[in-house]
Amino acid sequence: MRGTAFDLPKTELNGTFGQINTRAQDKNLSVSQTISPFQIGARRKVLMENVKAGELRLSQTRQEVTYSIRQSWNTMLYYMELNKVLEEQNKLMQQFVRSAELKFQTGETGSLENTTAKAKQQELQQQIKRNNALIEAEKLRLKALLQLDGDVIVSGTEQYTASVFATLQDSTALRQNSTLLLAEQQVNVAKAERRAEGSLLMPDLTAGYFIQSLTGNQDFNGVSTYYDNTLRFQGFSVGISVPLFWGASSARVKAAKTNIEVQQANAAYTRTQLVSSFEQEKKQLETFRSMLEYYTGTALPNANTISGNATKAYQNGDISYVEYVQGLETALAIRINYIDAINNYNQAVINLQYLLNL
Repeated sequence: MRGTAFDLPKTELNGTFGQINTRAQDKNLSVSQTISPFQIGARRKVLMENVKAGELRLSQTRQEVTYSIRQSWNTMLYYMELNKVLEEQNKLMQQFVRSAELKFQTGETGSLENTTAKAKQQELQQQIKRNNALIEAEKLRLKALLQLDGDVIVSGTEQYTASVFATLQDSTALRQNSTLLLAEQQVNVAKAERRAEGSLLMPDLTAGYFIQSLTGNQDFNGVSTYYDNTLRFQGFSVGISVPLFWGASSARVKAAKTNIEVQQANAAYTRTQLVSSFEQEKKQLETFRSMLEYYTGTALPNANTISGNATKAYQNGDISYVEYVQGLETALAIRINYIDAINNYNQAVINLQYLLNL
């Protein structure tokens, strides 16, 4: 659209024929062009500011797509990691089922322990199926986002770990956020539109050329000469158009001024919202980082100890199946909470990357 800045009105061609000057038949041909010199620069400024706004919209879309891809990828790995833990738990439950069946067949225990073991294992299998469905959903989402022809295949060596991210101390880097840049650019667009509306109050210029016939005798330097109706007499015209009735244009200028104030308020609001979101996400990140340190340093080793000791104790007959199941579920809950902590931490990182346009 930048090429439309120099947009002149249509060139006017006129022809007049008949008894123009005398009873003789004459003709007059003219061409004229109107130009609005003050509007050309103002229109070009509006177009250039809109070009910048369009580029920022492209950057904003790219930022949002990147955010969606990161979110979907993290969610997919999260459910895959959950299934790894559930599969390990399922193996323990399979051993529990075999042991419970053997005890039931030998009459050592009643049917309650056997039924409980099978119910717990079936519950795990349903959770795994549910997570597999969610994994496939995220793969389809990634396929659409990346516009892939084939399926999304995750490497078997892919590990679900906390993302490496250095927390920034202040929000100055938010200046690179496309949403904020676009909101600020809309102020520039509004100012350019205000100038464009104001240029409508400036005069327009018109220039023209004409050629005509004057049939009859013409005296020039005391000599009388007869001219037929051939086009031979020519000249030019100039004109200026001024807005005498400027009420409507003045109202549009006032509306454009109001729009500047609206866009400035919107930019300030966007900046405030982004700063607030940045501070919240930064605090969330520190909280989840502390939780990860707790789980890796204390909780996970305890979970492994609980699971291992409970299995040995149950196999040796030192504890009942109720205590065994409680031990396994406690260890499982710790491991799942650890994976949730990684997920929450990574989500905070993804949100900060989006806010900082990284």
